[in-house]
Amino acid sequence: MGEATMPTAGRLRTPVFDVLLRPRRSLVRSTVLSVVCSAVPLAVALAWVSLPVRWWTLVVPVVLVLAVLVCALFVRLGQAYLGIDAQSVVLRAVLTPNRHVARDRLHRLVVATTYGASADRTTRELLAFDAEGGHLFRMRGDVWGESALDRVLEALDLPVEHDRRPVHTRELARRWPASRTWYERRAGVLVVALLTVGIGVALLAVETVELLAR
Repeated sequence: MGEATMPTAGRLRTPVFDVLLRPRRSLVRSTVLSVVCSAVPLAVALAWVSLPVRWWTLVVPVVLVLAVLVCALFVRLGQAYLGIDAQSVVLRAVLTPNRHVARDRLHRLVVATTYGASADRTTRELLAFDAEGGHLFRMRGDVWGESALDRVLEALDLPVEHDRRPVHTRELARRWPASRTWYERRAGVLVVALLTVGIGVALLAVETVELLAR
């Protein structure tokens, strides 16, 4: 988990910060490998087996759109960073809006240990709040690296509340609802579920039409 930082040299148009952190290189590498070696071949195989040839004229545009979205995600991931200087904290995220927070708004930090599907796989999360308790930004150790969180704590030099007892991510969201990302909210989960169901229903409908036409 120590691959949190990358040198600023070679990253054009990135502002100069006292502290500059980027997502772990292994995260970028594993994402590329999982998409190229697993998701794409599986999707092509399923489409090849499930869809008749005449449907491919409709499938190809969808595949191209998905390819563009995946490329945009890779570019966004490569451009993501968290920068700290004397005046502000700037977070250029991957799937969430960018944040620019003035240093004088930062009041306290919370470091919590969370887990998701398995209680054996925990990660630290850093949450920043203002004086009124408003959520400012959030960092996950499995994305940025554990050492990145430590560097942020050292650079900001703010009161820190350590919650070392592992809690489920749902519990973290219940305690600080504003810290949830869009895909962790009910609407985001519903959109993903509807897309998944929609794809399944579409494939089933195509298979049914093909069987009835025989």
